[in-house]
Amino acid sequence: MFHKRKRKKHFSNYIVAAAITAVALYTAAAVTLQFCGLAEISSTLTTCWFSFWTVEIVALAAIKGGKVKHGDNKTNDENKEDI
Repeated sequence: MFHKRKRKKHFSNYIVAAAITAVALYTAAAVTLQFCGLAEISSTLTTCWFSFWTVEIVALAAIKGGKVKHGDNKTNDENKEDI
């Protein structure tokens, strides 16, 4: 009678997961290279890397906040059709 709906994963969820993974891998690589004495990663590269991913996350948050604040017409239309 009642079917459980699978929650649709949004593309932004994948971007957030990619950002967290990329930052964690970069940090692990930088620490490993530093302590093994193989190389030192440039501070400029580190700044740019973290800045890039921070801007990505902030932009996604702003987009999601705008959809919540102003309403997502696509989602509202889909919900009306289900009723």
